[in-house]
Amino acid sequence: MDANTVNQWLTLAANLGVVAGLILVGFQIRQNTRITKAQITNDYYLADMELELVMMGEQPIDPWVKSIYSPDKVTQADVAILDRYFNYGLVQIQRLRKMQELGLADDDWKNGMSYLGWHLGNEIGRRWWKYSKSSYPTDFVKMVDDVLETRHYLANQNLLNSMLSADD
Repeated sequence: MDANTVNQWLTLAANLGVVAGLILVGFQIRQNTRITKAQITNDYYLADMELELVMMGEQPIDPWVKSIYSPDKVTQADVAILDRYFNYGLVQIQRLRKMQELGLADDDWKNGMSYLGWHLGNEIGRRWWKYSKSSYPTDFVKMVDDVLETRHYLANQNLLNSMLSADD
């Protein structure tokens, strides 16, 4: 082989190497963009959850207990706190669901759906969901409705009462 042929083959190999390198860089940029998008989305949900916590105030447990044991005695301030509490639970699930859609979480978020049975496991929680569900996607509403159908609306009260009683 003469030097000219060797140079042509080396030039071709070098050009193929450059093209392969550019393709790999393109894949890396695409992956980094996907990860950045997921991080920004996750940060949005976390900021929303933080806002919900702040809006619940120092003692969200008081309105929640009232919603379980004496729902007829909740005040306007109580329902404002409960609104944020109920929304917080849904935002948690939505965040995990979105991370799974983006390929960065597994299907464990579906197990967390049962938590909503507890979260909304009182009369006021059910009323809140009945009113609020129109603002959620249909498939998500169905999943929450399915969970709530399997759990009695007095589930919170029954569990808490069982801890108060010394009877076995």
